[in-house]
Amino acid sequence: MKFDFWRGPVAPIAALVLLFLMVLGVSLHLTMREADAVHAERSRLDMGSAVSAQIQQLALIADDNAYWDDAAKAVYQSPALPSFFATTWGSGTAEAPNYDAVALVEPNGKTRLAYVNGKQVPLQMSEHLGAVLPALQRRLSSVSPAIGGLVKTPNGIAVVGVAQVRPTTNAMRSIMPANGATMLVFLRTLSPAIVSEMGHRLILNGATIDAAKANGIALPLKDPTGRTIANLRWQSPAPGLEALKRSLPFIGIAVLVHIMLALLIAKQGLSSLRDLANQALSDGLSGLPNRRAIRARLQKALSRGEKATLAMIDLDGFKAINDNYGHATGDRLIKLAAELLSEIVGDTDAVARMGGDEFAFMTTGSEAAYKAEKIARRFLERLSQPFRIDERTVLIGASIGMATAARGEFESGELFRRADVAMYAGKRAGKMRCAWYDDQMNAAQIASHAIEMDLRDAIEADAFEIVYQPVYAAGDQQIVSVEALLRWNCPGRGEMPPEDFIPVAEETGLIDRIGMVVLRRACTDGLQWDNVRVAVNVSAAQLRNPAFSTQLATMLEEVGFPAERLEIEITETYLVYDPETAARVLAEVRALGVGVALDDFGTGYASIGFLRKFAFSKLKLDRSLVAEASESEAARTVVHASIAVARALNMEVTAEGVETADQAAMMRIVGCDQLQGWLYAAAMDASAISAEIAPASAVPRLRAV
Repeated sequence: MKFDFWRGPVAPIAALVLLFLMVLGVSLHLTMREADAVHAERSRLDMGSAVSAQIQQLALIADDNAYWDDAAKAVYQSPALPSFFATTWGSGTAEAPNYDAVALVEPNGKTRLAYVNGKQVPLQMSEHLGAVLPALQRRLSSVSPAIGGLVKTPNGIAVVGVAQVRPTTNAMRSIMPANGATMLVFLRTLSPAIVSEMGHRLILNGATIDAAKANGIALPLKDPTGRTIANLRWQSPAPGLEALKRSLPFIGIAVLVHIMLALLIAKQGLSSLRDLANQALSDGLSGLPNRRAIRARLQKALSRGEKATLAMIDLDGFKAINDNYGHATGDRLIKLAAELLSEIVGDTDAVARMGGDEFAFMTTGSEAAYKAEKIARRFLERLSQPFRIDERTVLIGASIGMATAARGEFESGELFRRADVAMYAGKRAGKMRCAWYDDQMNAAQIASHAIEMDLRDAIEADAFEIVYQPVYAAGDQQIVSVEALLRWNCPGRGEMPPEDFIPVAEETGLIDRIGMVVLRRACTDGLQWDNVRVAVNVSAAQLRNPAFSTQLATMLEEVGFPAERLEIEITETYLVYDPETAARVLAEVRALGVGVALDDFGTGYASIGFLRKFAFSKLKLDRSLVAEASESEAARTVVHASIAVARALNMEVTAEGVETADQAAMMRIVGCDQLQGWLYAAAMDASAISAEIAPASAVPRLRAV
């Protein structure tokens, strides 16, 4: 008898198995679809939170920058607002780490100043933002001093942060205009890279913004008026489908993996949101709290009635290292400095990076000042040791300014200002110093700021004068060169000595423009003096500008002045401060054919090694050494030795400050090539120099032999 397989006991078992598999298949399909739907909804919530965090971050940045005494002064009082706006906010749009556009908007909606991608532009925010700007302005005045939102611009969807510019202290409330506060507006375009990074943080690939109608997994983006302006889309990883692909014998494992994956996604999403929220209060490079964070902590301490000391730190020499070795080395150095400062300050007090090469720390309690002084001294002591970065050894310094607030004395903004004033006072006093704030510093800063404003006006008005002091050949006493000297007759101040305004120009960066004015004027005047060299003093701050040699070459070509007739004079302090950079810059200058003279020799640290390394064309003996040589045997020995070294290195020697016939005779006897001083002529204008210079057939200048 033939056995019928399907009629035996296997048939119902197979049916049950088949039914079970069908039910299981349907269940898995429904589970997969439900899992995908749940994940899609969660990703919408996560992406919505990420967008909200972007808006909140830019609103906080706007509030941080607008709620500031310096900003209020610049906007409502200072004629130098364009410069302040450019350096404080406009420059930040170039690299665009937090925003790519910034503007000041008046209460009437008119844009006062605007920067986009590092350049000032004639942009009207009322047209650029449309109906969103008045909507934000209404909510800004009635709800909060700072607010944010999304807006559709000609450049795409952007995050906008708006805040009212206002002072932090009650004493400055009077500067606020009666017609309402000016708005500070920041924009950050949600570029494809930013949107992709948002999705990447949430493990949502293919995040993009488009204007099509929302369907599938998408998040409608609305502006403050409630209008949908675009949709944020992304690709779903479809965890349900991944689970279904696993073989049925491992269904349990697949379910477990699915659960673990969901937990991982939730954890990553939560971590990303937490990171976005923390970005508003932390510095991305150093990992330290930022300016807003330490200000909030300081204000909280002062509000509790605690005694607090704030220290502001500026790294000396950082810009030269950053320019010479690149931003990667500069970033490494910032991180090392942050780690060193954090280690010294410890966990009990607060430390922050203010931006650039500036840091700050605060201490509280009855011994706050003592603790701050101790930390500052330790930090300076540790900085005296070089840092090792890859194959390079770099050395930096620091200037530290400190100020203390007693219980309830004043608010955090004033303490920041005082510490900042003290820091710059320490920098002017010689760097690697720790200075405490006092009222005299405040007066000095006010005076320095006033000189800065007058200097800016003088540059725009071309109000500087150049006079020239002749340099004579020691033998036939013919004029062989002239030294250009800067003079400034400031309205309301009178004749300003260079030692009063040059340090201000160096500190503010104006020396680059002023120095190039002097070089251009001197070379232009020198065109009329055949066979006569023109010497110009160049500040160490100018030489630290990486573009100096390029600017010099461009100027010589535009003026048409022979490079071999130009000579720049530098002091020993520049060589000692940064010999490596000095060697590179001076080599670039000499490559143009321009001579380099070492000025004021005999008063500093220059050695034979320095003279050999830098190959100067001329050595200028300082007037104090010339005066001492007629009275001191030791000084005469120094003069003899200096001239002997100069001869060996094929350098000319000029004696400065020759005031008597005895000094002139002695300098001739010891072998000086040239003499300069009041015995022969005081400084005079260009027309007087032209009258003094011999005809073109005059004996040419002497050369060192």
